[in-house]
Amino acid sequence: MEQPAQTVRLKLPEQDLPHLTLGADQPKKLQQWVDALPVMNMGETAKQLYQFIQELNRLPLDSKVRFQLLEIVRPSILHVCQSLQKHYLNQALVLPEKARRVASLAQALQGHLANGYKLVSVRAVRRFRDKAARKSITIAIHRAITALGDTLLRCYQLYFPSPRNLWLELHQLYLLAELHGIASTPVEEGGGESTIQSAYARCLLLATSKPNQLRQQELALVYQGAYSWASLVSIREASSEDDLFVFDLQADRPPVYRTHASQASESWRYIDSSRLTEAMCAWRDNPDEATLKVPRGLDDGLLDHLQQVWGALTERAFKRMPENGEVELCFGLVGVHYFLSGKVPFEAMVERGSLSVLGEEEENNPFLLNIKMSSKEKQHKSDPWASAYQSDYAGETIEMDSATGGNSAEVRLPESYHCQKVNASPGGYCLSWQGNTPSLLRTGELLALRDSTHSQWMLAVIRWVTQLPSHGARFGVELLAPGGRPVAARALRKQGQDSDYMRAILLPELSAVGQPASLLLPTVGFNEGVKVELVEQGEPGRVQLLRRVQGASGFSQYPFRDLAAPAAPPVKPPSGDGEDDDELDSIWSSL
Repeated sequence: MEQPAQTVRLKLPEQDLPHLTLGADQPKKLQQWVDALPVMNMGETAKQLYQFIQELNRLPLDSKVRFQLLEIVRPSILHVCQSLQKHYLNQALVLPEKARRVASLAQALQGHLANGYKLVSVRAVRRFRDKAARKSITIAIHRAITALGDTLLRCYQLYFPSPRNLWLELHQLYLLAELHGIASTPVEEGGGESTIQSAYARCLLLATSKPNQLRQQELALVYQGAYSWASLVSIREASSEDDLFVFDLQADRPPVYRTHASQASESWRYIDSSRLTEAMCAWRDNPDEATLKVPRGLDDGLLDHLQQVWGALTERAFKRMPENGEVELCFGLVGVHYFLSGKVPFEAMVERGSLSVLGEEEENNPFLLNIKMSSKEKQHKSDPWASAYQSDYAGETIEMDSATGGNSAEVRLPESYHCQKVNASPGGYCLSWQGNTPSLLRTGELLALRDSTHSQWMLAVIRWVTQLPSHGARFGVELLAPGGRPVAARALRKQGQDSDYMRAILLPELSAVGQPASLLLPTVGFNEGVKVELVEQGEPGRVQLLRRVQGASGFSQYPFRDLAAPAAPPVKPPSGDGEDDDELDSIWSSL
């Protein structure tokens, strides 16, 4: 339904180039050029494609020919962008200069690709009644939205703000399809079928998943799953009680919760995600019979997060207040255990059989008895699970003495850091980090923090991270407990040997807020229902893990039942909350 006020505003490159300097403007010749690209030399291939796609967008061409050329070169551009990921993903939050430029190159390639398809979409509209032209316009809009969606994913993965006008371009492309009645027309994509509305809804789902609370791989899984989930999302012109999110087609902004929006006009659209969350519930209840496609690797924790953000409005539990001052903090289960124990390495505790906070004599210490026996069996190996549950911690590096045949171990001990408070609430802090960030500063990571060297460590988890325009970052942490005790834990097996002792943190019960005592454990080796032996002081105690309440790649949190006490009912988890050419010249040879 076309409305006069609904004008389409798309920024297009100028066609001011008389001819191409490489490649070809004829489909057959261009295919030959693409086939001859030095694909084993990724830097040279990326350089040539980058130059070609820029020039193609500036070359005056018939829309039909332009579409054919774009379809020929698109697979190569997508392949290059995929190959470039290894240079900037799984890096420190503040990227090294080379990684930043490679990421910018990937953004630029897909940005120019989107521009090319936008040219086709706009210039071919005058021939819309022609069946072939209408098909090419539909595909071109779908391709442009997909390229911008890939760009958006990369921004979220790197905690960058989205490029200026990206959301306006997405909205306008969808509006163009909506006005011409092709938003629901099937398009062949990746061996299946999609639509412009589905490609667009995929971007909306990614933006409303609270991406700054998710890790890079989690974001990739959400984007992958949203390819098919998008068909369960409705985009409406009028509000209903089921609509959760709202967005303005004429504004450069992502969707927001309906309750946070101003008075809507005819350019506003509403998102209903209720069918999607219902399908997720059905899949959780019976995955074998459910029709929802869930990507492999998307675990229950991430699914809980998505059901929550797409199923109900999640408000901030506490009001934030500005606050100044410095905090000291340490990251990861290894680091937190180390500082809670008074800077005694876990391996040293294993060797002498005591935790620094215990003060037990060796001969009367059951920790010593159990641990020493385990150490002898392992022939004094280092903690075998350290690398399994925290890949960023270096652990031990062993240097062999070739002359004597002996060895010496150089242990890299965890570090603490200092950063500034921005604001605070009873539930957590917003913190500011200047300069290079440690690799463990990422969403979902465990940390401990304190205001001074004389105060108690508080346990927390990083909930969101965002890059600052200048060098550094801001991140939000949610407090888990006002303190915790370092313990050793091992899983008890019904058959075979029990596991090795591993680091664990015992969180106290907080009766005032109804929070039971719980354990922070490595993700690997522990599951719901497992019986665990804990050694802290006195005789070892035994507990049984209940349903996991939260977890990430580095830790999981389990309430537990004391096996020496009467059985208690299960505890339910709480409900939660383009780059300049000059800058790119330096990276071609290193890709």
